[in-house]
Amino acid sequence: MIAVIKILGAILYAFMAWVAVSQPLTLGANICTGVLFTLSLVHLLECWLFRKQITAAPGSTAWHMLNVFLYGILHMMVLKEIEGRALMAELAAEKAAEGNA
Repeated sequence: MIAVIKILGAILYAFMAWVAVSQPLTLGANICTGVLFTLSLVHLLECWLFRKQITAAPGSTAWHMLNVFLYGILHMMVLKEIEGRALMAELAAEKAAEGNA
């Protein structure tokens, strides 16, 4: 479900960028430019606020930074889910090791 929302978000970003570039000096272009600029600032702030969780996440830090910049808190939900699965696997491994001892 989150993947579908991310795809729809990317389509919306592309549409707003297209409006902003193809129809300069119109109300629609001004609104789209303002929304994109505001989202950019907010998502940059999120990248900065969540930088510790992003660098601690498994996988590419640059890829996670890009996803947080594009999708914000939505990608952080994905990282929390990945972190939770890794923690559960670690606990299961510890329990299995205790059972073998």
